Amino acid sequence: MTFLFNDESFSFEALRALAYIPYGGADIGEVTSTASRIPDGDENAWYSEWRALAERIHADGDRSAAEGHLVSARESYLRASNYYRVCEFYLRVDSSNDAEVREVGQLSVDSFASAAQLMNPAPQRVRFPYEDTTLPGWWIPADLGTPHPTGGDPDGPRPTLLYHGGFDSTEEELYFAGGAAAARRGYHVLAFAGPGQGTALRDQKLYFRPDWEAVVTPAVDWLLARPDVDPDRIALMGMSFGGLLAPRAAATEHRLAALIAYDGLYSFADTMHEMVGPEITKLLGDDLVASDTKANALIKEFSSSKSVTFRPILAWAVWVFGAETPAAALRDVAPYTLEGHAPLITCPTLVLDGENDPGHASQLYEALTCQKTYHLFPAAEGGGDHCQEGVMFRLHQVVFDWLDTVLATSSRSIA
Repeated sequence: MTFLFNDESFSFEALRALAYIPYGGADIGEVTSTASRIPDGDENAWYSEWRALAERIHADGDRSAAEGHLVSARESYLRASNYYRVCEFYLRVDSSNDAEVREVGQLSVDSFASAAQLMNPAPQRVRFPYEDTTLPGWWIPADLGTPHPTGGDPDGPRPTLLYHGGFDSTEEELYFAGGAAAARRGYHVLAFAGPGQGTALRDQKLYFRPDWEAVVTPAVDWLLARPDVDPDRIALMGMSFGGLLAPRAAATEHRLAALIAYDGLYSFADTMHEMVGPEITKLLGDDLVASDTKANALIKEFSSSKSVTFRPILAWAVWVFGAETPAAALRDVAPYTLEGHAPLITCPTLVLDGENDPGHASQLYEALTCQKTYHLFPAAEGGGDHCQEGVMFRLHQVVFDWLDTVLATSSRSIA
């Protein structure tokens, strides 16, 4: 199914933009009217039209704030943050040296920060230790007056969702994709960017790593130092590529009470090789200069196709893995697998899947030996696309109904 565009990637990203309406990240007329002015596959027009929308909505927010209309200002800033993220999506050539990428990315962060200041309770920008530096995130407190999600003292420590994104998400996007939904249900949330993601990539030039426990463990340490966090009820959720990274971390980080793979992913290499096809995959295995030259040419041709939903992933991969060429980046995905790791997960695990999602979530589910649940969203009900874009309410019903139940019966104690 395509949405607003015939170009599959444009279609998916427009749907992704619109998906955040339930949590204030978009409005339907703003998205559809903007899309109507963008020719299929025209990345320059994509950038300019979404940026114009983001700037207009941000200016609306400034005007409302100056006049004391703080709810209107907050709502405008939230939409502007999402629209700035969308406009930057195809700026992926020499991204690490592109001043425009830095500018637009920061505008998305700043817009969200302006909205956060007008919330009660207000999300807070935080950093937690990571190796010789820190990683960025948003601390999103449970909504005021919400009951304790597992029946505990509403004034005491609460279950907390530790939440990270995937291959192209930002820590601000996580608010719309699950953070706000968790807070509405009484959870605290730490939504963060790890290496290869958000501002950790853009500003710190930290690249993806397969041993994701090195990222999650210091985040758990940080949460356990907070008196408002129930130490026995920390759940980890990873979105998109995070549906592989989060389980990889949970294989050795056993202080987690629950895990959500959204959507589940078993082998990133297998998924990427299926996407690019056997000819490019064979060239990558030849490990010859001539083969790499040909592979890079074919990848460039592949990346211009309007019939590939995730085609920007190849240009993005060069940046997020710190690779020299697309062919080198495709080789870098080899260690990103859950083979040998999935059976080590001990906490209850929810594996989400979309009927049209290419990530082999069922393979992850079959490899698990812990208490496990698999949920497939059918295309006929609107949730068949990757990460259930467009059915956020249904997605969050499934996730948090499951999590409420699992954590209410949890008797896990920290060793």
